[in-house]
Amino acid sequence: MKRTAVVFDVLGTLFHLTPLEETLGGKAQLDAWFERLLHSAVSLTLAGEWQPFDRLAESTLRTALARMKSDVDAEAVLAELQKLPPYPDAGPAFDLLEQARVTVGVLTNGGERATRKLLEGAGLEERVADIVSVEEIEIYKPHPAVYRHAAERMGVEPKNLTLIAAHAWDVAGAKAAGLDAVWIDRVEHEWPLPRGKPRKPAPDLERAAQMVVARG
Repeated sequence: MKRTAVVFDVLGTLFHLTPLEETLGGKAQLDAWFERLLHSAVSLTLAGEWQPFDRLAESTLRTALARMKSDVDAEAVLAELQKLPPYPDAGPAFDLLEQARVTVGVLTNGGERATRKLLEGAGLEERVADIVSVEEIEIYKPHPAVYRHAAERMGVEPKNLTLIAAHAWDVAGAKAAGLDAVWIDRVEHEWPLPRGKPRKPAPDLERAAQMVVARG
């Protein structure tokens, strides 16, 4: 039997960002910041530069707040980012994968320390075989090198590794690197890219895990 593995994206996939909406004053405000954060991460990678996620999160947040002319306390937002709650179906999804003997890891643009803290707070840390952070190679997703690095860390061929993510750009990056991927559509709702839409998106983490198990 071939060894198979799954890596979950973390922010927005395993852990939901709703508390940040409340701190920032709404979904539009969260999107304004988080999309700028992701855009800046990709821009640094394309420029061949690197800054850690926490520093980039702070700088892009301050820019977003300035553009919105918001008096929200940036430190309060960044503190909230460190204690996000998991989606309630994270545990059941892990159960399904463990029962099928699928190795479970996470692959994140965030730092290893902050990610471990989130997993510990959710009671998931001991159930994760590897926490793979882009800081290990100083390249942000969706660069193909990140996904190939994840496969190496998880001890499988790229074709035997599946990414589960709620972001289309992440799914597209994984597929370009030779991984399988499951897109959870409960955040974006509609596939935003001209090509590559999955035939069967998953509505949640538990269904995504079921799809991985069914594929064998």
